[in-house]
Amino acid sequence: MNYIVELQKALDYIEDNLEEEINYEKIAKELGMSSFYFHRIFSAIIGISPAEYIRNRRLTCAADELSIYKSNILDVAIKYQFNSNESFTRAFTKFHNVTPKMAKVDGTKLKVFSKVYLSLKLEGGNVMDYRIENKESFKICAMMRDVSIETKSEIPKFWNEVKENGKLKEISKDFTRCTLGVCIGENGAKEYRYGIGIEMEENDEQMPETEIIDVEKSKWVVFKCEGNKAEDINKLWSRIYKEYFVTSEYKQSMNIDFELYDEKDTEIWIPICKQ
Repeated sequence: MNYIVELQKALDYIEDNLEEEINYEKIAKELGMSSFYFHRIFSAIIGISPAEYIRNRRLTCAADELSIYKSNILDVAIKYQFNSNESFTRAFTKFHNVTPKMAKVDGTKLKVFSKVYLSLKLEGGNVMDYRIENKESFKICAMMRDVSIETKSEIPKFWNEVKENGKLKEISKDFTRCTLGVCIGENGAKEYRYGIGIEMEENDEQMPETEIIDVEKSKWVVFKCEGNKAEDINKLWSRIYKEYFVTSEYKQSMNIDFELYDEKDTEIWIPICKQ
C-alpha cells in the first residue's frame, strides 16, 4: 500500500476541516485501515501524532486571526474546537510562548506550523534489508496493558515496571528466551493493547498475570535493527512505511505486529498479504 498517497489524502482532509470536529475513525475508514494503524502510520511518517499535528495547525491559524484580524479570543477558541477560553489559552501559550492577548499586539513573535506536503519522490539509493517468513499459527504469552494511541510514555514505563519487579526475568526464562513487544489494534478504538512476553513453545504453560494471544498463520516481513535503542527502532518503523510499503506488492494484513528483542538487536515483524 502506498501510504504516502493515502496520508496526503488524510492531510488534505484535516486541512479542510480544522474548524470542525475531526474524527480519526472516519479518516481511517476512508483510507481502508483501522484507526490504530492510521495513527501508527501517520506518526511514523509525519513524526508526530495526528492530534499534535491538528493542534499545531489550529494554533497556527488561531494566531493569524488574533494578530492580523484582532478577533475576539473566545470566538477564535470556539472556532478551532477548544472547549473553553482557559484550555485555548493554555495550549496557545505553550505553543507560541505568548498569551492570546499578547498575540494581538503588533510586533509579537509567533510560531508557524505549516501544512505538510508529502513528496512521492524516492530519494537516494538506500538499502533496506528484510526477509519474508511464512509462519504457522503460534501463541504468545504476555503481560498486557491498554495504551492510549496518543500517549508515548506508557510503554517505556511498562517496560521499566516489569524490569524492576522481576517479571521480565521470569517471563523470559532468566533471559534465555527472546522477548516480544506486541501491539494489537482494534477498529474504532482510541486505545490499543500492548504486551510484553514470549512466543510459547510446545511444553510452555501460561504464567501468572499473563494472557495468551493466538496469532494466525501468515506471511511476515521482518526487518532487523542493529541494537535496541528506541530512537533507532522508531527510525526503522518510519523507513518501513516511507520506503518499503511505497514500492512493495504487499500491505499489512492483520492488526497485530511485534518487535523481537535478543541480547543485542531488534527485529520488527509485520504480517503481510498481497494488495
